[in-house]
Amino acid sequence: MGRKVVLMLFHNDLRINDNATLLKAAEIASTNNGRLLCVYVSDLADTLTKQTNKTPYYFDEMGRSRKQFLVESLVDLNESLQRLSNRLLYLPTDDLSTDKLPSTIDAFTQLCQLIEQHAVTDIYISQTADYHQNQAYKVLQHQFPQISWHRYSNNTLFAVMSSTKDLPKSFTQFRKQIEANHDLLNAENNLTITPMPKSLPPLPDDMIGNSVFFYKAQTFDKHAQHERCFKGGESSAISHLNSYFKSEAPSTYKVTRNDLDNWKHSTKFSAWLANGSLSVKVLLNRLRQYECEVIANDSTYWIWFELLWREYFYWYALTHLQKLFWFRGISQDAPSTCFNKERLEQWQTGTTSYPIVNACMHQLKATGYMSNRGRQIVASCFIHELGLDWRYGASYFEQHLIDYDVASNWGNWQYLAGVGADPRGCRQFNLKKQTQQYDPNGDFINKWQGNKISE
Repeated sequence: MGRKVVLMLFHNDLRINDNATLLKAAEIASTNNGRLLCVYVSDLADTLTKQTNKTPYYFDEMGRSRKQFLVESLVDLNESLQRLSNRLLYLPTDDLSTDKLPSTIDAFTQLCQLIEQHAVTDIYISQTADYHQNQAYKVLQHQFPQISWHRYSNNTLFAVMSSTKDLPKSFTQFRKQIEANHDLLNAENNLTITPMPKSLPPLPDDMIGNSVFFYKAQTFDKHAQHERCFKGGESSAISHLNSYFKSEAPSTYKVTRNDLDNWKHSTKFSAWLANGSLSVKVLLNRLRQYECEVIANDSTYWIWFELLWREYFYWYALTHLQKLFWFRGISQDAPSTCFNKERLEQWQTGTTSYPIVNACMHQLKATGYMSNRGRQIVASCFIHELGLDWRYGASYFEQHLIDYDVASNWGNWQYLAGVGADPRGCRQFNLKKQTQQYDPNGDFINKWQGNKISE
């Protein structure tokens, strides 16, 4: 058997612990003195799909906070790989890196050149619900039919479902089915965690002195950072995991989770889960440990409940594929909403006539984050009060949210627009009532200048 040259293509699995894809790639590359290329391409899917079939609601540039969180995640991943005697390779087609190639070759072409130059024999990827990313993989696989492809489950509680065709039409049905047949929260044993590699095979010899593809992060200035608590990367994710479950917060989560602006009142795991810096299996095992050693109550159960929501939308995205982005969603009828540039800009800039909505939108622009309650409030306003095409709202969230997850984001927007998994149809929130309930003294609105009518 000839020497293996393995390419590990990172996407939403930016960690070294509980990463079956990385471990298996390392194992096969270790045979017969093989080599390992650890590669991240930030816009592979954009190159082949969104840019060639560009929709009017698609954005051109990732928001500042989301970009910074991703950069920090890649820096941390690179440091972890270096400790294991390898390093992250990055195809610099945008401004996530300070080092630019002298050409303007697109990401897909750069990746193809890298594969050809080093005679890659195997490509390892983690399974994803990202339709556009999976389409890019198909094109790449067609381009190199001689290469062996390997996929592993890294991002979900369940590696497979019996059949995506049998996915329940509502979350409640899904939850009841899971808890009846696969109640992982109360199972006898913890979920199996893939061990971290002790070391990694080296890069190809001719890359050791070639720094063109070595990842180097851009520097962000620190102004305009409002109470920035999120920092990207596996190290930060594990630190937050430990501090959260050492506190009393899990035991009160169900009571506090709707708070609009308190760091400790919700779990805040979503950002690290979204780009794979944190394993959902590691998180669930830690929740089980908390229930065993501290307390099991409605609040700890509700954390499990939210993880099941995440799981449901993952399989929902895999089931409905490109319908996740259709105006009518999975429904037979299109919504009675439309595009209006002026109202869209008012919503985006937080200059509507609804102070609670404005405050949430200012918070999002400044921090890249918004509470789940806030997201429901602004989405309901977007669809019902402003009468806008829900896809423009989903795309704006994709641009700015540091915890953007394709399945959860687009699935939830469909849910609220009445074209998705909600059997009750459109869900409209009374904005006055929401304000009275969640910001009765106006503290949140005042802090985030919700009464400000212009920027």
